[in-house]
Amino acid sequence: MSLKDKEKWDSKHEADECVKEPCDWLKDNVGFLAGKGKALDIAMGAGRNAVFVAGLGYEVLGVDISEVGIRKAQALAREKKVRIAALSVDLDNYIIPEKTYDLILCFNFLDRRIFPEICRALRPKGLVFYETFTVDHLKHSSFKREWVLERNELLRAFHELYVLKYQEIDQNGKAAASIVAQKLDDKKIDDPI
Repeated sequence: MSLKDKEKWDSKHEADECVKEPCDWLKDNVGFLAGKGKALDIAMGAGRNAVFVAGLGYEVLGVDISEVGIRKAQALAREKKVRIAALSVDLDNYIIPEKTYDLILCFNFLDRRIFPEICRALRPKGLVFYETFTVDHLKHSSFKREWVLERNELLRAFHELYVLKYQEIDQNGKAAASIVAQKLDDKKIDDPI
C-alpha cells in the first residue's frame, strides 16, 4: 500500500458513518468462538469486529493503514467499554507473528500474500474468520478483478486448516465468500473443536 492508499482510506473513514454492529458472518457464527485468547483483526477499519470480539473476552490487536479508522475504532471501544490495541501499519510491510493468535479476523480486504501468514500466525485450535468479495461481485461493482476472490479461492487458500463453515453468496448486490477455519493441533487431527 502507498501514501495514496492511506489517504484514500483516511478519506473514506472520515466520510463514512461508523457502523457499530459486527459483520453478519461473525455475529452469525459466534458459537465457534471461545471468548478467550489473543485476536488479530486485519484491516480492521473502524473496528466494529475488533470491538465485538473484545466484548467476548479476547485480547484484540487491530491493524489498519488508516489512522482515522483506528481513531474511530478506539472511540467505539470506549463507547462499548472494552479495550483494543491498534496499530497503523502498511500491510504490504507488516509481517504477522507466527503462532501468536487464537483468532484472526479479516473482512472486506484482500491481500493474497497474507493467506499463508494467517495460517502460520494461528496457534493450535486457533480460528480464522475471513470474508470478502468474489468475482461475481463484479456484476454489482466497478472493483478491479484483482481485488476479488475467484470461486472457491478461500478454500484453496486455507487448505491446511480444518474448514468449519464455508459459503459463497450472491444476493442483495453483494457477492462474497466467507469461511470459518481452524488450525488443528499437530498431535490430534481427528477432533477439530
